[in-house]
Order: sequence, then structure tokens, then C-alpha cells
Amino acid sequence: MSGASIDGQLNEQERGILTSAVRDAKKKPKVVLEVGTWLGGGSTLHFLRALKENEDGHLWGIEADHQIYEKMIQNIRTAVPNAADRFTPVFGRSQKVIPDWLNERSETESVDLVFLDGGDNPREQITEFKLLADRIPVGGRLFSHDAKLRKGKWLRPYLSLLDNWKVQLHDISAEGLLEAEKLREQPSAGSLRAAERKLFRLQLDPVEIMGSLLPSKICRIILQALPARLMLRVSQGRT
Repeated sequence: MSGASIDGQLNEQERGILTSAVRDAKKKPKVVLEVGTWLGGGSTLHFLRALKENEDGHLWGIEADHQIYEKMIQNIRTAVPNAADRFTPVFGRSQKVIPDWLNERSETESVDLVFLDGGDNPREQITEFKLLADRIPVGGRLFSHDAKLRKGKWLRPYLSLLDNWKVQLHDISAEGLLEAEKLREQPSAGSLRAAERKLFRLQLDPVEIMGSLLPSKICRIILQALPARLMLRVSQGRT
């Protein structure tokens, strides 16, 4: 397998955690899904290397930026040519791609490991989780990046209130890596109500309401008019 490096996000500790989740799992994951590949050097590359070591399993990677998508495919073919057959890239927005992807699979086929690292809008991670939750088996794992930033500010508290998930934050970067293990098929009715109430309150954030109502072009114009530091705080939640 090639030792070539690719530009990628996640620090070394975060990459190690994701690698271990595949390579060292008691039950080796057969279906791994990630949302947001970027150039392939972070989660994508390390998932593939771990699957290759396991000699089992397959990774599907969803990417919404076409230029990034094409470059990522080229990078993966160069860096891990012997593991490329364990990877299927999928172009498009997760809200559209995930339902189509699930419809192509048997209803009994589980999604053993999920990694959410798409756009900065917190609504995306919540939507992705809700689309996939019932297909993740007991013992299955879910990870999300930017858990401390805007992207993860809804999923982390929502998931923490569901009593059929065990949640922890790996506070090892400015962004934060969320890890969750499914304990039971369904949450109790009380914990689901609490999670939905929390989500409703989070959705009342004025910035998020404005972002959902205004056209994306207008939002970009407003962000570009802000000082760089304030722009990052609003768009990504960075302080």
C-alpha cells in the first residue's frame, strides 16, 4: 500500500481514534459511511487503511463540492491504490444522497460506523443522524467532527439526551470529536421528548433562523462584509 500523504483535516489523535474504531472493533464494521471527505487525507484515507488491514468492509464517502470530489478521488487512487476497491465515492448533498443510498440497500443491512463532517450548518448533522439512526445497529458507532463548533452545536446536546446512546466528547482539538455508541434500538419516550424539546430551543437561535430564511447568496454577502474574525465566529462558531 502506498505511503503517500494527502492534505486532510483532523489531528493525529483524532485520526488514531477513527482508525481504532475500524481496526480494533470487536465486531469489524462492514459498512462505513462518511459525510464530507474534503481532499481525502483525514478520515477517508485512515478508514481505508484500517479496512484494508481488516481485509473486510467497505467505505462510502459523500462529498458535495464537485472540485473537491474530483481531486479527492484522484488522491485516494494515488495514496491507497490497493484499498481503492473498498471505497465508493458519492457526489451530492447528504440530505438527498443518504435516502437514495439507503434505498439501494437491503432493509436488513446495517450501517456499522458513521462519520459526519459535512457543511457548517448544524441542521445538516441533525438531519443526517435522523436519516441514519434506525440503520445503525446496537453496538454501532457514530462520530462527528467540529462537535465544539457551530456544526455540532445541535447534534451533541440532542444525542446526549437520548438514553439509547452513550456519548463522549474527545476534547483534543479546537474543533472536538464526538463519539457515540448505540446501546439500544430505540430511546425511551421521555428521553426522546427531552431531546426534541432541546433541539427546538436550539433552533430558535436568531443567527440560525436568519440563515434558514435568507437566500444563501444573501448570507454569503453578509458574511463577506464582516471582519474575518467575526465571520468565522458566525459561520463556524470559532472564537
